[in-house]
Amino acid sequence: MSVKKPSKFLVMGVDAALPDLIQQFAEEGVIPNITSLLERGIFSRVVTTFPPLTATAWTSIVTGAGAGTSGIPSLMVHLPGEKLDKWYTSFDQRLLKAETLWEAGAHVGKRIALINWPVTWPMQKLPNGIQVGASLNPPFRFFYMPLWDIASSCLFATERYSCNQIPGRAVVIKPRPAKGWQNLPDSKKMPLEFEITVPPVYTPGISYYVAIIGTRGDGYDEILISPSKDARGAVARLRVDQKSDWITEVFRLDKKSRQGRFYFCLGELGKDAQVLKLYVSAISSAETYTLPEKLTQEIEAVAGPYMEVDDPWAYMDRWVNLEFYMDQLQAHVDWWTKTTSYVLERKEWDMAFSCVFTIDHLQHIVYGGIDPKSCHYDPKKKDMWLDYLRRAYIQIDKGVGSILKNVDLKETLILLVSDHGFSRLDWNPYLKKYLADRGLISYRLDTRTGEMTIDWAKTKCFPLEPCHAHVFVNLKGRDPDGIVEPGDYRKVQEKIIDALMEMRDPETGERMVSVAVRKEEANALGIFEGPGFDRIGDVLFALKPGYLANPFIYPAGVKYQDGTERVIPNPENAEPATMTRNFSGVHLSLPDIREMHATMILSGSGVPQLSRKQPIRSIDISPTVAYIFGIPVPKDAEGEVIRDVLK
Repeated sequence: MSVKKPSKFLVMGVDAALPDLIQQFAEEGVIPNITSLLERGIFSRVVTTFPPLTATAWTSIVTGAGAGTSGIPSLMVHLPGEKLDKWYTSFDQRLLKAETLWEAGAHVGKRIALINWPVTWPMQKLPNGIQVGASLNPPFRFFYMPLWDIASSCLFATERYSCNQIPGRAVVIKPRPAKGWQNLPDSKKMPLEFEITVPPVYTPGISYYVAIIGTRGDGYDEILISPSKDARGAVARLRVDQKSDWITEVFRLDKKSRQGRFYFCLGELGKDAQVLKLYVSAISSAETYTLPEKLTQEIEAVAGPYMEVDDPWAYMDRWVNLEFYMDQLQAHVDWWTKTTSYVLERKEWDMAFSCVFTIDHLQHIVYGGIDPKSCHYDPKKKDMWLDYLRRAYIQIDKGVGSILKNVDLKETLILLVSDHGFSRLDWNPYLKKYLADRGLISYRLDTRTGEMTIDWAKTKCFPLEPCHAHVFVNLKGRDPDGIVEPGDYRKVQEKIIDALMEMRDPETGERMVSVAVRKEEANALGIFEGPGFDRIGDVLFALKPGYLANPFIYPAGVKYQDGTERVIPNPENAEPATMTRNFSGVHLSLPDIREMHATMILSGSGVPQLSRKQPIRSIDISPTVAYIFGIPVPKDAEGEVIRDVLK
């Protein structure tokens, strides 16, 4: 008897949702909506791509192709013929060389809806569909590369705070007696003031005056924020822990005017105003982010403003507390839930792809607290960190439940899928220093500014930023500054591999790299020769669990016994990761180890109920879905239909 094909297909992408935690929380009964999908379909662990990074992995899921075919090799993309330190964000869909599921579906008349899906920026009009947003650029420690956001968050405080992402965003302020204000509310204390610029760096900012007042007689308890010294024009009046409404301004960015929106939150205010901490959110786009354009207003009416990323670094730099960050994650989940529900209920669609990223970002912060192998692990605190993760999974589960209310479960093929797993992070090795110590890179460090200048005349190789997985030989005749003779290409590859395999843990002496291979051996890592193979590094390497390369070299102070000091390039080979100050979890190891496994739950007509004993590959998902849904397999797919549905 033939099985009826589903009439619709819905993908809910949950970045970094871990199969072990999903099973644990399902057994606890706290994620009933995801559990219901588990009980009606196929549950499988997934071996993701190499490297197991967001853009590469999500691309493999919707194309069935690995990095050598898709042309998305890592978080960044280096194009042949350009300088080796030039790169582009891998979330730019113009760089994608493989056909997607939605393109294959559109060819046979399927109506498409893309909601916050990665590697779809900049938006392009679909022949028969709609698009909302086009995430995601992750909140890197080392780089800030927004697709939609105008600037990252900032902090104004009476003491100096860390600022791990774009220096200059944590600004020290010194309140002084207020002068020249009009229409200030009654204050029992002499009003104080200071000025701020939002944002303080990255793009020319907007100036505001901030007045500090005391309304109760027992000290200062409120601030007013105004573009002028007239309190009637104030954009915010806040007490501690209060957030302002969204504030919209026009900013100059890349010689263009852009509308952006942000909010203020007063984190601390001492009664004597000696302690004050004012957080300013990232400046999100207040412009059109949908196709058709009129859909933006409809979405904002039901879901509120579009926010590209949340702000884990604000927590890790101690600008906000973890509960504030959890509320921020909830706001992102709420937007995802309401937007997806609105599109599914109100718009015409046959194939819908919707993605949310909050679990990934929280796991980057707290994963080390739940992994017994981590240097951060404390058995007394494991339950605390696990509960934060449980809350994040519950947030997603409630969103899944709301979204599925708009779906006919008997007619819809549902795929809930993640892109990669997670492992602990203990050390950040300085990869460029290791390569320099082996004579493969030559650089100069300006110890005043921290700026690194590469001496290309003495540089034989260079890693793809931010030093994940790929190293390129500086080859004469291919690269603009090439110095390596073609006859020495193989020899330099071997020297790079030797240097990588000699990277050692500063405490244990164990190797930090599990495997390093020449480009010619890339198929051992699941990277095959295809249209994007010329973007693959000449050497590929996988770090072991516990390590994430740092792409910088820092100025370091040396103090001598006589009290004199000088600044030199950082002599250390690795920087220790600190729990809640840096990431404690990452995803850079070999994709087939258990920690790196992603999750697939496939439910609907024609899908058996089972829990697979062996994982599938991420490149098998697209062919399998196409087979069940009755559309052509994306033409560049390298995966296969899994046998469970063939039966």
